[in-house]
Amino acid sequence: MSFGGRIDTDTDTQLPGDGWPDLSTAEFRKMRRVPSVFDESSIVVAIEAASLLVQGQLDALFINSQPPELPRQKAAVYRRAVYGMAHADLLPEFATQDRREVAENAAEDTPEQADRFRAQATRDICLLLGRSVNRAEII
Repeated sequence: MSFGGRIDTDTDTQLPGDGWPDLSTAEFRKMRRVPSVFDESSIVVAIEAASLLVQGQLDALFINSQPPELPRQKAAVYRRAVYGMAHADLLPEFATQDRREVAENAAEDTPEQADRFRAQATRDICLLLGRSVNRAEII
């Protein structure tokens, strides 16, 4: 934030993927429609934690102990899963931060919304693993 009270909308922290697709706070904000009034450092921590969670669930994709090189479409699904988990985790924090009137959106503050974000991320993880969302498999 500047001394004039204006929000810095150019803030972007790049998060290297270390073998996984790279992530960024600007991409998160754009994809998840998160206004720039929210704290950048909180978003960075949430994205990093969500990426660890998603990567842990994708350990079956490792090749010789290395993360897979994902084609463009699968990389987009990976990012959506990470950003969805991060967004779900941030919803309670967003509710505690001051927001300008234009940033108000009561629909995003419900517990059900976080559950929907996590459910979509789970479907994305299943898609990357080639598994059914229902976890039913042929015996």
